[in-house]
Amino acid sequence: MKTVIIVYSTILLGILGLTSGLFLAFAASKFAVKEDPRVKLVEAALPGINCGACGFPGCSGFAKAYADGKVPKEGCIPGRRSGVPEKLEAITKTSQEKILAIWKESGEDAEKALQKLLSATGAPPKPVPKKPVRPSPDEVAKYKGMLKDNELASLIYGTLPNIDCGLCGHPGCAAFALKLAASEEKPEKCVPGMRQNVPEKVAKIKKMSSNEIKKMLEETAGDPKKIKEKLGG
Repeated sequence: MKTVIIVYSTILLGILGLTSGLFLAFAASKFAVKEDPRVKLVEAALPGINCGACGFPGCSGFAKAYADGKVPKEGCIPGRRSGVPEKLEAITKTSQEKILAIWKESGEDAEKALQKLLSATGAPPKPVPKKPVRPSPDEVAKYKGMLKDNELASLIYGTLPNIDCGLCGHPGCAAFALKLAASEEKPEKCVPGMRQNVPEKVAKIKKMSSNEIKKMLEETAGDPKKIKEKLGG
C-alpha cells in the first residue's frame, strides 16, 4: 500500500512539475518584451567600440537614445568618418512597416537587415575603417610603467579618458600620452577626449614649466581625477 502511495505521489508531482513548466514557458513567451528592430539597426550602424565619446556608456545606450529621438545623428563622433550619420538618417526615414518587413526577411539579423535597408534606400556607401583593437592588460601595464620616468607624459595621461579604447591607434592612453609628450602625435586623435577638452588641456600642460608640472603631480599624487579637476573638468 505504501509503495502504491509513493508511486502515485511521484506521478502527481511529475504532472504538477510539467504543468508548471509549460505555464512558465507560455508566460515567458506571452509577456516577453520584444526588441525594437529600429534600435537594433541603429546599433548595427554604429562602430561598436563602446568608447563613450557620445556621452553614453556604450553603443547600445546611444542606439536607444537615437531611436527615441533624444540625440542627433552626428552624436557618434568616431562614426562620422565611416558614414554613421548617413546610415542613421536612412534608418530614420524608413517606415516602421518597412523596417519590420526587412527585419523578418533578414531572419532578425541586424547586420543583414541594415545592409538590405541601405541598399533599398540608396544610401551612399562609405568604407568602414578597421575597428580599433583594445590593448591587452600587459600592454597597458607596460606603458603605464614607462610614465614613471616621464613627468610631462604622466600629467598628460591624467587629462585623457583613461579607457584604453585604441581609437587613437596606440595601445592605450599611457602609450598615447608618451607620444603626445614627445610631440609625435596630436591630441585631437583622442576622439573620446574631445568632449573633455583634451586638446586644450594638453596645450595648457605643454606651456607649463617643469617645476609647475612637478608641483601639480605632487599636489594630485598623479591621480587622473584630481588632475582633471585642477585643469578645469
